[in-house]
Amino acid sequence: MKRPLANASSSRPLSSPVTTAAPSCDGSPRLDAHYRAFQGTYVDSEVGVLRRVLTHRPTQELRRLLPSNHSDLLFDEIPWLEAAQAEHDRFTGLLQENGVETVDLASVLTAALAAPDVCRQVASVAAQPRRLGRTVAASVYDLLLAAAPERRAELLLAGLTLGELASCSPRSVSSALSVRSQPADSFVLAPLVNSMFVRDSSSWIGDRYSANFMASRTRRLESRLLSAAADAAGARRIQDREPFLPATLEGGDLLLAGQGCVVIGIGERTKSAAAEQTAQSLLTSGLATSVFAVLLPNERQCMHLDTLMTMVDQESFLISGGYCDQLQWFSLKLDADATVRADSLDDPFAALAASMGLSSIRLIETGDDEATVQREQWSDAANVLTIRPGTVIAYDRNTMANDRLSAAGINVLTVPSAELVRGRGGPHCLSCPLVRDPLTA
Repeated sequence: MKRPLANASSSRPLSSPVTTAAPSCDGSPRLDAHYRAFQGTYVDSEVGVLRRVLTHRPTQELRRLLPSNHSDLLFDEIPWLEAAQAEHDRFTGLLQENGVETVDLASVLTAALAAPDVCRQVASVAAQPRRLGRTVAASVYDLLLAAAPERRAELLLAGLTLGELASCSPRSVSSALSVRSQPADSFVLAPLVNSMFVRDSSSWIGDRYSANFMASRTRRLESRLLSAAADAAGARRIQDREPFLPATLEGGDLLLAGQGCVVIGIGERTKSAAAEQTAQSLLTSGLATSVFAVLLPNERQCMHLDTLMTMVDQESFLISGGYCDQLQWFSLKLDADATVRADSLDDPFAALAASMGLSSIRLIETGDDEATVQREQWSDAANVLTIRPGTVIAYDRNTMANDRLSAAGINVLTVPSAELVRGRGGPHCLSCPLVRDPLTA
């Protein structure tokens, strides 16, 4: 993506020293380092050399998944926590071995929640009387404010049951109707079991960010937490408005193709109204010069655009075999009155190539054996993370797709995935780039 066309004077070269980092509440180097995670951010493509990335190592929240609730919490199966952690450690280790700075979500939350005003803001959102009842909400609020910063982050990520609240509450909740009328294992703070898929809750475009309004209520606090941490660090939003709108948008549906081109998936998670709002903001601000929308199949394994296609170098896309012909593409442009107009595209990849300044685009399909394609699609074969042009991280289990990439000259680094994949998310989902080297035209 090109540097912003509007407000260009506010942009800072990527190599500039960070001078505006928000001070930590206790002045410690540890907190300052985590605030700096959101300073100097710049992402204009999916393939520029990756320098800094947000991740989240799964922790006790995954222990909250049970046969009775895993489907409601968007997991198809119950992962083995220790194995999932080992797989995630290999993922972040591989990033670090390739020169990428990894920033864990729990760390930035801990830093942000150390500030009393940020903690009060987050606690007010998490402990809502209309959902919990006045007495229980007040008790949750008090508990969060009384806890140490690391404990605050732990409670918000791992969740809290009525029984746990009653055993450690600063005030009595035993007589509250909402307590006496529900089982002790009912959640007053739902566990954020999907928080390891950090791609979705926020999106970084140019030097700005968007805190996304998630489709499932189970995930909406993720965006609130990320927004609080980013705002506390002085990060700039894409637009100066309340980001949590009824039209849902998730980061897995945003693809930064480079040279000012953005592709937005519309399907199970991101709705057309949000795509229009996003296109209007990006085009009017100059953060994008061309925007495309793609209608996705209504299937679980196609929940986001990045489950069907990701970029692997400046001109190549890995795309899920069998789904390419099912996608409907539109070009989103601004009319004279700044409203968004959607025009159907008969040859979308030619239009996409032209917007990227290319003569053509190379498509690498995940495979041609229908049964294997379907099986690997279920385990996110097309969902790879590019760490530099032509080098990607992929799940080891998707052997046919990985062989296709290798045959096309792409360097494939693999990570184990038996447990991580149970939440239906690949390496692209497990990462939210904060800094990439800009692509040159």
